[in-house]
Amino acid sequence: MRKVLETNLCKINYSESLEDLAEATVQLLDKKIIEYRLFFESPISEQIVVNYFDTVEEFREFIYEIRGERNSLPEYARGTYDNRMVNACVNPKFQLKRLYTASHELFHILYMKYILNNDYSKRIVWYDEGMAQFLSGEKDSLTDDAFKEFYLKVREEAKVIPQMNSLEHGNSFVNEDYNGYDLSYLSIKYLSEVLSTEQFKDLMSDFKKISQFGDDIIQKMFSYYDEKLENTILKK
Repeated sequence: MRKVLETNLCKINYSESLEDLAEATVQLLDKKIIEYRLFFESPISEQIVVNYFDTVEEFREFIYEIRGERNSLPEYARGTYDNRMVNACVNPKFQLKRLYTASHELFHILYMKYILNNDYSKRIVWYDEGMAQFLSGEKDSLTDDAFKEFYLKVREEAKVIPQMNSLEHGNSFVNEDYNGYDLSYLSIKYLSEVLSTEQFKDLMSDFKKISQFGDDIIQKMFSYYDEKLENTILKK
């Protein structure tokens, strides 16, 4: 059974089993929309629509109906921003662990509208995915020892260093040699630490500079955090 939870800011269409997630999403978006207004310097007055599904089959059918084809959705996909809506498949048993899916996909929607001007060809996937993770709040718990553990795990599991600018969703983004989401997040976090606040914000519309960073950002990011974490250990 499908239900609806609606406010002036957002409309949540959801499977009945995901009511806790729907209610928590309203509270999260109330906060995140204010943050995104400041970041994008836009009123963001439109109502945000979120569609939650509790089965993969329903989710994929919904997305394929929107797209008019049945081949483009990666097997691992559990969230999209088709038609400027947040769309996600969520396991009811762990629904609150997927809370930040809404703010993650919302970043994509706003970036596409206000920065890319709905021109998908301008999108640099690693940057967009890294920023969505960085600003959505989903990785905010990665501080101090938790961040170190996460970083070392990503570094160890990256058997191959990909050329970030060439990454597209699918097998080239997540595979047995590396996880493009994790590398993208670490790349953005690295940029947030080495650039000034103004430079970091201006970067989102400087596609040439994003590409220049992408050429060797993984190597520079690994070197930066290797040294930073080593210095942190020595100080203890």
